[in-house]
Amino acid sequence: MQTREKILFYYTSPVKTGELMQVKLRMPNDLGFVNEASLKFNRRGEPPGTEATCELMFDESHSSNKSGYSTFVGKIRFETPGYRTFYVKIRINEVEKTLKYDYETGNAVLTNADNPEFWEMFVYLSSFKTPSNIKGGIVYQIFVDTFCSKDLPNHLKERVVSWGTYPKWQKDPDGVFRNNQFYGGNLKGIIEKLPYIKSLHTTVIYLTPIFSSPSSNRYDISNFMEIDEMVGTWEDLRQLHEKANQMGMSLILDLVFNHASSENNWIKQDPEMFAWIQKYSVAKCWWGYKHLTEFNQNSPSYLLKLAICLSKYKEYVDGIRLDVADNLWDLTLKFIRVIFGKYILGEVWKNAITGDYREFLYGEELDGVMNYQFPNSIYRWIRWGNAINFRQVIGGICKLYPKEALDVSPIFLSSHDIPRIPNILVGDFMQEDTNYENIWDMEKNPYWYDGEEFNTDRFRSWEVENDKIPEEKQELARDLHKIAVFFQYFLPGLPSIFAGDEAGATGFKDPTNRKPFPWDNIDEEIYQYYCRIGEFRITHKNIFSKASFAILECDTRKIVFKRGSLIFIVNRTNHALYLPKYNLGKVIFSIRQVDSKHELQAYNAVVIRR
Repeated sequence: MQTREKILFYYTSPVKTGELMQVKLRMPNDLGFVNEASLKFNRRGEPPGTEATCELMFDESHSSNKSGYSTFVGKIRFETPGYRTFYVKIRINEVEKTLKYDYETGNAVLTNADNPEFWEMFVYLSSFKTPSNIKGGIVYQIFVDTFCSKDLPNHLKERVVSWGTYPKWQKDPDGVFRNNQFYGGNLKGIIEKLPYIKSLHTTVIYLTPIFSSPSSNRYDISNFMEIDEMVGTWEDLRQLHEKANQMGMSLILDLVFNHASSENNWIKQDPEMFAWIQKYSVAKCWWGYKHLTEFNQNSPSYLLKLAICLSKYKEYVDGIRLDVADNLWDLTLKFIRVIFGKYILGEVWKNAITGDYREFLYGEELDGVMNYQFPNSIYRWIRWGNAINFRQVIGGICKLYPKEALDVSPIFLSSHDIPRIPNILVGDFMQEDTNYENIWDMEKNPYWYDGEEFNTDRFRSWEVENDKIPEEKQELARDLHKIAVFFQYFLPGLPSIFAGDEAGATGFKDPTNRKPFPWDNIDEEIYQYYCRIGEFRITHKNIFSKASFAILECDTRKIVFKRGSLIFIVNRTNHALYLPKYNLGKVIFSIRQVDSKHELQAYNAVVIRR
């Protein structure tokens, strides 16, 4: 007869170097007599169990026949940082077993020792500290060219299109698509809109690149020491920084140190700084884009130029975001951290620990990463009820990322690289299959291909034709949008608004997701919701910057998690859920009004105080 009692297995991870990892195993007595229990650790690439062993000892003070459980505890410490796996060896009734995690139920279960389940843990440097003023806040990302334009010089006005112009999406007559349609968004425009930005309870403003560039996105920089004249001047940047700080907001700047424009002024001055297929004649280009020449990160000149740039930038900003940080070498990232010495955010799309097994979060490189793993799981649960993926990804990352890093890692629901929130939630071609890295990998659908060739014209024509949310889906999109933001604001990390999210902006991928900010057509209902949830987060900033996180329930209909003294409950279904174990009379925040003590309405989410 199989026991109905749960096996409890708990271990602290991540842990600092030199810090004791605490382990606790609670076994139901009716499973039998536990002869031995231990954890067998190994580093990646090593045979299982070869690095260390943690023996679990019987804890008499927490074990008794009356309780029906026997408890075993252990401790182990690691002196070097890095990713580890381990398996739990249990000899019960003289038969060897191992412990497995069931992602469907969230429980530990016994399984055959011949096929051990590997658990994950992470050790980071005890010296790793991230800026406390960033934690618990709210990020507002601005795509500079399409946010707001003010006092644009007359000689530049002929280069811009009117604010309401739809983004250019067709190729030029020569068959090349160039990001060279400008709207004239600039630093003075951002300064003018600071009160609006602050109305969302923003604490961090993140700007896409502002340096001289031939494109409107400015990720192909032609001069790293010159602000693009359409964006403004160093004095404009200084004023923005000072005024933002005065209003309680930090300023971070997007930097591109992996590649530069093929027109970059350094290519002729110091070609040794760049990577070449054929020396000084055929450049190595990022992803094969001929206008994006890669740097030679092994070059002393490259590191010297980085030091000069960073020394200047840190006078004007409070932090930086490193574009394609996973293309930068570990040595480069360590060098940047030493020189810059302020908040450093890295663009890392995969799991920052296990994605490529890099040293990003050891404590000597990045402070945080753009946590795209979270929105993928949020969307997959909201759209399709994939609770296993939610528990696996969200719970897994919280077991690996140092809290110092997780608390300063933005959670993006949309950005300049992915579709807008409503389009992901109700639009076509989103990927339910978790074999796809991202739910928004819509361009990987066979529909867009002619044989092996991707039909860009077909893809972009469809994007433009389906840009807006159909009327019959608008109410659903709005309901689901609010649920997604609820997760974004209350899971561990920093909620990051891509300017326009709060206005109800729509769009699929570049360039439709980068349309000019709809200043004359803001969705007031969505905007007010962002203001309200932002106020709640900032009011309880102490909890969101310090409290631990745990998933209490997770199934296809509802998710319940806790942060400190607060319980968060989400209903993704189109009908009410009866939840007698929770007192909804103690609600302190909700998407919509709660009318019942034990019933949560359709598409509603609440916060209750325990």
